[in-house]
Amino acid sequence: MRISVVIPLYRCAECLPELYRRLRETFQGMGVAYEIVMVNDGSPANDWEIVAGLAAQDPGVVGLNFARNFGQHVAISAGLDYATGDWVVVMAGDLQDQPEAIPELYAKAQEGYDVVFAQRRQRQDTLGKKLASLAFACVYNVLSDVKLDPSCANFSIVTRQVIEQYRRLREPNRA
Repeated sequence: MRISVVIPLYRCAECLPELYRRLRETFQGMGVAYEIVMVNDGSPANDWEIVAGLAAQDPGVVGLNFARNFGQHVAISAGLDYATGDWVVVMAGDLQDQPEAIPELYAKAQEGYDVVFAQRRQRQDTLGKKLASLAFACVYNVLSDVKLDPSCANFSIVTRQVIEQYRRLREPNRA
């Protein structure tokens, strides 16, 4: 079994060595093969240089480099196109999503779930971003039959079968 991790990056250079170390330790503890797909979303920081260095030292790291910023969801979609794992984790590159939670996500998925999302108990975002997310979720919940939980973000684990179906949806706004 192999787990892929897709990580969109924008101004995450300072976090990347620590993120990589913790991911590697998590997967070693699980005893599974891994692939880390890091997508530099046109970051003006030196994210790409760090990703390229990690990929040069570890064949389990795949780096994708965008020429400009396309946004988080496009970066995730590109990473999903490259991910080859039986299970795929999507997480943030700024360490708001804890790599050590991946075994819990995987254990929950093994109960028969194809998709498992994590909840953030404490967000490290600015007050403005927290309020904007809450307002968006409230409006969305009023206007839609699908209900959003504002404590859930992209941190998730998904089966290969779900990823393949998702990849068939080529609309530009599929997030």
